[in-house]
Amino acid sequence: MKRLITWIAVPILAGFCSGAIAGPVEDVLQIAAPRTQALQEGNLDAYTAAYADNAVFQSSLTAYRIEGKQAIRAYFEQLLQLYPTRRIFSRQPTARAYNDDLVVQNGYAVLYLTDQKGQVATYHTRSSVTWAKVGGRWQIVDQHTSRLPVTP
Repeated sequence: MKRLITWIAVPILAGFCSGAIAGPVEDVLQIAAPRTQALQEGNLDAYTAAYADNAVFQSSLTAYRIEGKQAIRAYFEQLLQLYPTRRIFSRQPTARAYNDDLVVQNGYAVLYLTDQKGQVATYHTRSSVTWAKVGGRWQIVDQHTSRLPVTP
């Protein structure tokens, strides 16, 4: 009977304690996870909330970097208007912590952007997102997304 109680109690206690032992990567992933869904649904506020006020975003869809949270929000607002339907599929995501205040995420994605006429544009991308703990809150301070080279 004692073994049975131990087998039941240990996983339950581990579940309660997992939040206490979560590190920077787990904290960031908890914030980052719903962002893709928010973008697909067109929830601009939820998607851009994670950017720092002085964040920089470099998109594969524009030639120049976008500086500041408000400019990033305006960029995505225009993107959502141009492409009312979006599907994003992430590939090979990674995240690494440096100390307790910096996390870098890397990954690949396939973007399916459908314009107002119903035409679908497909983009294969790679990205790097740098999160910093600013004022006790995890925020994106730099994001770079580029298109992958087309291979024959």
